[in-house]
Amino acid sequence: GRGCHTELSQPELLERWHAVGVATCSGNIDAITLESLRLIFNYVEAVVISCGAPDSFDVYEVSFEALTKMGYVLPGLECKHLLMQLLEHVHEVYDVLLSCVETYEWVQPGATGQLRLWMLQVIFACFGSKTISGRDLMELTDNDVSGAVSLISFILRCEQARFEMQSAAGRCLVELTAADCVFLGKVDEGTNTEAIAKLTGMFNKHVNGLIKGLIQFEVVEAFGRCICQHQMSHSNTDIVVKHFLTTIHNSLLYCSENQKKLRQHLATQSTIVQDIMIPYVHNILPAMYDNPSCGPSNLEFINLRSVLQTFVVVTFNINVFRPQLRDSDLISRVCDVPDILNHVSMLELLIKLAINVDFTKGPYFDQILATLTAGFNGLPLESQQRLQRRIGSEQGMRLPFARSSVQACELLAFALTAPVETPEMTDARKAQKKSNWKRARNKNKKRKRMFGMQTKGFNVGDELEPGEEADEDDNSEDDDMPPLIPAENWEGSLGMTDESFVPSMAKCQLSGGIMHDPVKTPDGFLFERAALEDWLQHHGSNPLTGAPLSMAECMPDTQVASFIQGYQLQMLSAGAIAPEAFEEPAQPDIAPPLPPAVMPAPAPLQPLPTSPTSLLGDLPSLGGLGGFPPEAPEKKKKGKIRIESRSVVDCPEDMRCAIDGKVMTAPTRSKYGHYFEKKTLDRWFTNCGSICPITSQPLRMEECEPDTEMKKRIIKFLKGQA
Repeated sequence: GRGCHTELSQPELLERWHAVGVATCSGNIDAITLESLRLIFNYVEAVVISCGAPDSFDVYEVSFEALTKMGYVLPGLECKHLLMQLLEHVHEVYDVLLSCVETYEWVQPGATGQLRLWMLQVIFACFGSKTISGRDLMELTDNDVSGAVSLISFILRCEQARFEMQSAAGRCLVELTAADCVFLGKVDEGTNTEAIAKLTGMFNKHVNGLIKGLIQFEVVEAFGRCICQHQMSHSNTDIVVKHFLTTIHNSLLYCSENQKKLRQHLATQSTIVQDIMIPYVHNILPAMYDNPSCGPSNLEFINLRSVLQTFVVVTFNINVFRPQLRDSDLISRVCDVPDILNHVSMLELLIKLAINVDFTKGPYFDQILATLTAGFNGLPLESQQRLQRRIGSEQGMRLPFARSSVQACELLAFALTAPVETPEMTDARKAQKKSNWKRARNKNKKRKRMFGMQTKGFNVGDELEPGEEADEDDNSEDDDMPPLIPAENWEGSLGMTDESFVPSMAKCQLSGGIMHDPVKTPDGFLFERAALEDWLQHHGSNPLTGAPLSMAECMPDTQVASFIQGYQLQMLSAGAIAPEAFEEPAQPDIAPPLPPAVMPAPAPLQPLPTSPTSLLGDLPSLGGLGGFPPEAPEKKKKGKIRIESRSVVDCPEDMRCAIDGKVMTAPTRSKYGHYFEKKTLDRWFTNCGSICPITSQPLRMEECEPDTEMKKRIIKFLKGQA
C-alpha cells in the first residue's frame, strides 16, 4: 500500500532515486522504475503533509523543487500521472500555502524563498506552458483573481523563471481581463438569462478584484523587470510588451469602482512610456518600412494597431503620459509606414492619439497635420464618411479622445464631424448592422472585442492555424456591438440606444464615449471623470454651458456607474457564457463530463539495477525530519496546515494608500490627514507636481510624516492578530 515506503531504509530510498535518474537517460521507464518513482513520490508527499509551521517554508521549497525537476525530466504519461496524483493528495496544503505566501512575503520579504516558483513550475511541468490558461490559475487560487494576479506578478519579476513560464503568465493575465476566464462551474438547469445574471455578478467581483490586484502587486513594475530581463531578445520582449499593453488597455476600459485608483496608480508609473512603449514601437517600425505590402494580415501591423489602441486609451485617461508622446517623433514615424493611412481604423487611432497628446503644442505639429489631412483626403468618399461616423455618431462604442484639446479638434474637424444623414438613412444602416451581425462568420471574435477590448492577439513568431483568419481589415465592422439582449436594472435607466447599440445615458456628454467613472455637475450634466478633469484643467468651465466649474463641485454618480457596469458586464458575460442569447435560439444541450482515466496497478517489486550515472543527480535534502517522515497508516489523514494569516487584499480601507488603494508598507501621513505609501507619494510629486492628490492643495514631502503606529496596525492585521 501507500505506507510501504516506511519499510525502506534511507540508503534504499537514495538507491531508488539514483535508479530513476539512470532510467531517464535511456528513456526506458519500465514497471520497476515506476514503482521506485511511486515510492519516492510517497516519501515527498509525507514530508509535505507532515510540515505545518511558518519556519518549514524551506522544507516545502525543496520538496516542490524536487517534484518540479522530476516533472520536467521524467518521460512518459505514466510518470506525469503519478506526479499529478501526488498533487491531488497534497492539494489542501498546496492551496493554503499558495494563498498565504504573499502575506508572509509582505510582512517579511524573502521569508518563503523561491517556494512559489517551484509550486508553479511543477504545475507547468505537468501540463505544459502552452496549455495553462487564466481560468486554470483562477481554479488554482479558488477563483480568487487577486491571488492569480499575485502569482503572475511574481513569475514576471522572478529572474529564475523560464521565459516560457513568464510568457504564459502574461498571456494568462490578458485572459483574466475577459469574462470567459471567470469559473462559473456546471451550468444549472434554467434559462440563459439566469446563467448570464449569475456570471454578471461574479464578473463584477472579478473586475474589481483584478484592478485591485494590478495595483497591489505592482504588475506594471513586474512587466518592466521582465522586459529588462529579456531586452537582448527582440522576439521575447515583443511578446511580453504585447501582453503588458493589452492588460492595461482592457483594464482601463472597465466601468469599475476602482477605476480612479487605477488611473492614479498608472500616473505614478509614467516612465513606462519612454522606457517601454516608445522603444517598442521604434523596434517594429523598420520591418514595416521594408515591407510595402504590410497590412492587416501581417503580425507587425496587428501588433502596431494594438499599441496604438493602448496609447489612445492611456493618453485619454492619464495626462502625464502625453508630453513624452507629443514631444517624440513617434506619431510622424508611424505615419510614414507605407499605406498605413489608407486603413480607416489606423487613421482613426492616429487622429485620436494626435488630439489626446495635443499635437499642436509639439515640435512635429506641421508635419503631423499635413500628413493626417493628406491621408483623409486620399480616402475614397465612402471611407471618409465611415471614418467620420466612427469618430462622430458611433463614438459611444469606440475608443475615447480628449475634447479639451480645442485647437487640435478644430484643425482636425474634417474627420470629427459626422456626415449629414436623414433619420431614415440612420435606421437603415442600424438595421443593416444587425443583419451583418447575424450573418457574420467570426461572431465569437467580435464578441470578445466588445467595448474596444483587445483579445490576446498574436505573439511574434506565431502562425495562423489552418482555417483561421487574421483580424478583418477596415472594410468590415469588426468592432460593432451586437444587438442588445434582454436585461434588467440598467435598461430602463440608461435611455435609448444609438445606432451602435450603446445607451445614451452611458455616454459622456463631452467625449461621446462610454463612461467608466461618471461624475455629475451641480446642474445635472454627466461626464467621464478623466474627460472633465482634463477639460477643467484648461478651461475651468462647464463644457456644455460655459458656467464656472471646478472638480470639487462634481460628485461621483455611483448609481449611473452601477447601471453602466451592469450593462457592460452583462453584455460581456453573455458573449462568454451564452453567445446564443444575441440570436435567441433554443438552449443547447450540455455534454456530459468524460469519465476519469484509470491508472493501472503498479507491477510487483523487483530487484533494482545499478548504474554509475543519474540524470536526476542527488536526492535533495528534505531536511528537518531526521531523514524519513513518521510512519503513516494505510490511509493517510492529511494534517491541517498551521499557518495563519490574512490576505493583503482584505486589508481595510484606512490601511491603504489614498492614491491607488495599495496596502501601505511605509505609511506616511500628510498635513491634511491623508495616508499615503511613501514611495507612491514621492512618485506622485515627481510626475504630477507638489500638490495633494486628494485636495489639490499645495503639498511637499517635507510636510508629510511617517506613521509607525499605522505600520504596526497593518502588520498585526496581516498576521491574523487583529
